[in-house]
Amino acid sequence: MTRNFNITSNQPSNRLLKALCAIFLFVVAGSLQMFAQERVKVESGDFAYDFRIFFPFDDSRFSPNYLENPATLAKLDSVIAVHGIDAIDELVVVAKSSPEGPYQYNMNLSARRAASMRDYLVRRFPGLESKIKLENGVSPWPESRKKSDLVRLRYAAFRMVFPYDINLPLPGVAPIDSALYAIDIPDPDLNIVQEPLSVLLPDYKYKQMIFALKTNLLYDAITALNVEVEVPIGKQFSIMWEDVFPWWETGNKYCFQYWEMGAEARYWFKPWDVNGVEKLRGFFVGPYVMSAKYDFQNDRKFNYQGEHWSAGIAAGWSTPIGRKKRVNLEFEVAAGYLYTQNRGYFPADDYSLLIRNPDDVFTTSSPIVPTKSKISLVVPIYVTRTRVGGTK
Repeated sequence: MTRNFNITSNQPSNRLLKALCAIFLFVVAGSLQMFAQERVKVESGDFAYDFRIFFPFDDSRFSPNYLENPATLAKLDSVIAVHGIDAIDELVVVAKSSPEGPYQYNMNLSARRAASMRDYLVRRFPGLESKIKLENGVSPWPESRKKSDLVRLRYAAFRMVFPYDINLPLPGVAPIDSALYAIDIPDPDLNIVQEPLSVLLPDYKYKQMIFALKTNLLYDAITALNVEVEVPIGKQFSIMWEDVFPWWETGNKYCFQYWEMGAEARYWFKPWDVNGVEKLRGFFVGPYVMSAKYDFQNDRKFNYQGEHWSAGIAAGWSTPIGRKKRVNLEFEVAAGYLYTQNRGYFPADDYSLLIRNPDDVFTTSSPIVPTKSKISLVVPIYVTRTRVGGTK
């Protein structure tokens, strides 16, 4: 984040005027410093001090000289010097990131900011190590929807509560907002004219899911090798194509040849970040169509060739699995119309030939029957993209 200032310099010849200006700035600086040291009386009757440390855009490193951080750290030192550490029961650091960009990336960024704030506090005040707890999240968009307002949404905030009231060895105070983590300390740079803050967005890389490779483990278990490809579209839709292709036979005694192709359109109930990685998760529903040709033989017990096609509605649920959640497990069932043509045959006595049975030819049509059952392993495929920055 950059701060843009317009620095003006006047050269009055009157030394008395210079002296009066210096005194005026000194008085204003003292007043603002007093404001920065205010304590808050909370509902329990205890006394508390709020702190908020700001972070530059897309940065989790502790920045002691950024924005109002110098005045905040001076206040922190004063509070610890007067009250001590033993009186603090617990200190919760709540870190936030601004909302632009992929949600999971922002969550990870705010978690790193919370850890960075904790590391600073522990280095500065070792006695706090066992008292600190961390929380993180993503700030909502400001009502103005302006990029320039996002600078105040990247912070790590915490409150110190003490069971008694001790005045700091600093001048008096003025009331401030008692809401948790609501304090904003005025800019201590009094000798410059501050222009509106602009947001400098640097180039940064992120991962984006472009499609997913899948296989139905139930089919794989019976040697029916298969592959599926699913492509996310927008925030809540995807298109899936599948191909099942077991194709083996043994000496005109056993045969498992099945070639099925199908397509499916899905609506996902939970929207996802179109630029992120958390896609194709949760519950879905959508129409499908499929067709197949087959040849099934089990010696002389079951011998049929044929074709079928089906159309209906599929529904399911997908969830990430594993410690690093790099793959998903998907469950799906489907029901619909099924039309089948069957042609029976039988092998010769020596299995040298397969003989068509003209008396064993029939078709079936079923209005609503179960047509699919899947437990699929889903492997998302990502690409790394670069978002071009610049001043917004």
